[in-house]
Amino acid sequence: MSNLRKFSATAAAGLTAVCLLAGCGNSIDPENIDYSVQLLAPQEGDDIAIFETSLGTVTAVLYTDEVPTVVQNFKDLVEDGFYDNQVIYQVVPTVGAEMFGSSTEDGNSPTSNTEKPIKAEYSDSLWPFSGSLCALCSEMGQLWNKGYYFDSRSFFIADMAIDEETAGQMEANYFPAMMVNAFEELGGVPGISQYHTVFGKVIDGMEVVNAINELPMTAIDMEVEGVSSEDYEQGYTLDEPVTIEKVTLGTFHAEDYDELDNTLTQEEYDAMVYTSAEEQAKIDEAIANGTYGQEESEEGSSAESSEEESAAEE
Repeated sequence: MSNLRKFSATAAAGLTAVCLLAGCGNSIDPENIDYSVQLLAPQEGDDIAIFETSLGTVTAVLYTDEVPTVVQNFKDLVEDGFYDNQVIYQVVPTVGAEMFGSSTEDGNSPTSNTEKPIKAEYSDSLWPFSGSLCALCSEMGQLWNKGYYFDSRSFFIADMAIDEETAGQMEANYFPAMMVNAFEELGGVPGISQYHTVFGKVIDGMEVVNAINELPMTAIDMEVEGVSSEDYEQGYTLDEPVTIEKVTLGTFHAEDYDELDNTLTQEEYDAMVYTSAEEQAKIDEAIANGTYGQEESEEGSSAESSEEESAAEE
């Protein structure tokens, strides 16, 4: 089963998937997506967070204008020193998720700047590409008052290549061509789109994030009531803890960086926009004509027939 359909569950919270463009109560209009927010370099003076870890330093830009409530919660907790000397309490290597934000190593002791869960906030322009910094969101409330909430628990997404099956599922679920191309270029976990809130992006130190995902680790007992083990990605604890020694806030200045991680040049971005527009026009035409997806199905049927014929000849 691909990352587009799976989710992970833990004693603390789950990385739930299958929100797609409909989101979790957050309907998306593809025309409102501004891909430049994530794909291009930050603007001069944008907020950043610097994570000093036992493996090295990671710097992330914060999307204050897009999800101000989530970023403010993070900033307030940083100012209080909440994240200092915490460990990465869980890793889900198959989706590249590295979780932190609990005062205890079991992941069950979060907080917030209100000292209670906060209603989730989303942006049409923020998606879980590789290098994303995300707030862990969970469904809470009774049947008549359900909603999605976040607290201090967050996670980085390591480099995760998009396989052909996932790309095909994105296309089958009418993801815009630009988004499919962006995920194929940068990688990421499209299945958690508009569920867990993206509120930042690693711009320096991606080698540290990737290294965490490759460390020796031990599987967690993930028996979850009412959830089949086939329906979640396995979570792990690191055999040797990685500590977030200190988090500090700052502002982005381009002169401080020779190169930015998870960032396209303006030329690369413009080329992707142009190519995607051409692809989207063909998709829209196929949808209007009722032929979208038929070509791929016919090719698949032809391939299966050829394989059967070859087997019969042998």
